[in-house]
Amino acid sequence: MEGFNSYFLQPGFIFVTPEPYLIQTVLGSCVAVCIWSEAPRIGGMNHYLFARSLRGERNARFGDLSIPYMIHLFRKMGAERSGLKAHIVGGGQHLHLNSMIGNENAKIAEEILQKHRIEIATRDTGGPISRKVIFNTVTGEIFISKVNKAWESDWYK
Repeated sequence: MEGFNSYFLQPGFIFVTPEPYLIQTVLGSCVAVCIWSEAPRIGGMNHYLFARSLRGERNARFGDLSIPYMIHLFRKMGAERSGLKAHIVGGGQHLHLNSMIGNENAKIAEEILQKHRIEIATRDTGGPISRKVIFNTVTGEIFISKVNKAWESDWYK
């Protein structure tokens, strides 16, 4: 899209911006939460690998830490919690890992967003598939491509 920057979000990271971006990522059992605010116009995405932090680790690889921190970033940039909307994407079943990881990842997103009273506009989670996601930070629109297998080149740009 003309006038938009592009950013590929790696697992374990958060990206929040008031600038026009198309944020992309690829998900298997991981989950991405995309949040946007219309006023002020801010959009962001996280990409976490596990639902809950273990052994006191504090980083964005965990949904119970990265989602509240992302909400904090929106608030710090002037967004009201009541004006935030979210998409939850991913949480697929990984054939070689504990199949509950994806479900737990999706569940923690719903719990935290409901606790913070943030409207969930889209839930596209579960199933034995991978997802390619593109999020428009200006409009809050999301494009989700479901694939049976994500190639290694899809994961790392």
